[in-house]
Amino acid sequence: MKIYIFRHAQKAMDFSGDPDLTPEGHNQASTLLDLVLKNEMPSPTHLWVSPRKRTHSTFRPLSEHLRLPLENQEDLLEQHGDESLQGFRKRIAKLLEKAAESKNDVIYLCSHYDWVIEAMSVIPSETDLSEDRFTHWSPCQCVGFEVEKDGLYKFLELKRITP
Repeated sequence: MKIYIFRHAQKAMDFSGDPDLTPEGHNQASTLLDLVLKNEMPSPTHLWVSPRKRTHSTFRPLSEHLRLPLENQEDLLEQHGDESLQGFRKRIAKLLEKAAESKNDVIYLCSHYDWVIEAMSVIPSETDLSEDRFTHWSPCQCVGFEVEKDGLYKFLELKRITP
């Protein structure tokens, strides 16, 4: 089973609290679909998104073309203002455990910068996920793992989706 964790594509700057993507962000989302169609990335069997517009828009081209629903996961939301770091990490670990229960699936998760950064600190992996390459996340960057039977996450790739 594989899990790909994405930071959403480039978001628009607005003060609504739930911005959509910029034109560049929509291009990144289209490029992601192209990479899947060219078999340069595995085809997902599930698309998990936070309830925010920008995560939905990042995976919408995949959803429409592959006819996969966007599955809202509240646990993919950013850290809440009243949530401790320990509580945030527990929430992330709980969601990753839920994803790892799938056997032959390829789950794409789309979340936010702080979520992805903290996920790197809770994922059990032989790869050192505290290395510099895992600490700076551009819009529409992703990391892929193969979840092994013992629950260890085997690092597959780190990719920046650019049009």
